[in-house]
Amino acid sequence: MEGGTVHTLDLSAATTSAWRASPLAGVWLSPDGRVLATASRTGSSYRLELRDTRDGRLLRSPPALPLPVSRDPDRPVVPQQTKPLLAFSPDGKTLAYGVSTPGHSVSPLRVTIWDLARGGHERTALDLSRSQSGAAVIALALSSDGRDLYTTRTPASGELSNESWDLTTGRRLHTTTDTRLASVHMAVRPGGELVVGDNRVARAYGSETKAQDLVQGDMVSAVAFSPDGHILAAGDPTGRVALWDGDVSHRAGVLRNLFPAPLGASPEAVRSLAFSPDGHTLAVGGDAGTLQLWDTATQQPLGGPLATPGESIDTLAFSTDNRTLYAGGLHVPLHQYAVDTGRSVSRVCVRAQGKDLTEAQWRAYLPEVGYRRVCT
Repeated sequence: MEGGTVHTLDLSAATTSAWRASPLAGVWLSPDGRVLATASRTGSSYRLELRDTRDGRLLRSPPALPLPVSRDPDRPVVPQQTKPLLAFSPDGKTLAYGVSTPGHSVSPLRVTIWDLARGGHERTALDLSRSQSGAAVIALALSSDGRDLYTTRTPASGELSNESWDLTTGRRLHTTTDTRLASVHMAVRPGGELVVGDNRVARAYGSETKAQDLVQGDMVSAVAFSPDGHILAAGDPTGRVALWDGDVSHRAGVLRNLFPAPLGASPEAVRSLAFSPDGHTLAVGGDAGTLQLWDTATQQPLGGPLATPGESIDTLAFSTDNRTLYAGGLHVPLHQYAVDTGRSVSRVCVRAQGKDLTEAQWRAYLPEVGYRRVCT
């Protein structure tokens, strides 16, 4: 009992048999919510799988990714210290993937480009060890049309640098070190070549990059553009999210932190962001498992946090019809939520046995909303 009220909790969404005892190495959802990509490491190679989010059906399993070889025989690459890299183009039609080896100069440093629009096949492959002395790549991004690849690297000097590569010719187009994006988190605006990184913005890749305080002076932990490119969302390690116009010239507001109070010394950080296809809804995932929906026009939360399996929300995407939100983590790679109003109302009315609240009940539970008949 709490204040004379009995609370009934539905635990079905918070407990799942899909929990993996051994976590995956990586999980990514395509921006259109159609494809789930997962990576798992076995020995000295990574296995990549592409699945249909609607039914979990295996679409493709590209060739295994072998670990790059260190150029220093005295410092071999340790499998446990590597991680898979993957990036979808903003339109979801192109996929880039490889293996990161932080702290090592390696050869070859292969990044494979996969064409998802034509049934799923390898389009080309680049050996990035030809430049920067094989310095490790720690982040990938694809241009809006899937023709250019952007990379963030860690040369031996320890200073981050960026490159862009033409996927048609295989040539390096630009390298930026002085005014660099220097970013682990990158987002490319759909329909344009504006690239946003960790508190930095480049109007065209290879052009001068300027510093931009995205979230009230804090570090950036996630960035995402709306599908039409008109809104940018940037999250930080304290749980806040800032909204910007598509040109990143005006901050429209800051969404307050709705994550629960931390169990430890650090607050829950924003781990992933995704806009609905119409741009009206923003999903915010935390590294402790909180998932919250926001209305982008009013900048108000849509209900309370959704029930999740309780692990970091590493990737998010909406279905193209705005009706389903997909979320993924390393232990539960795919979780689905019905988010359209019609289905939500139908489910509530089924639980209420098809009966409307009386006016007295409505005033007790929803005093700020005018009375209406929802179920009949």
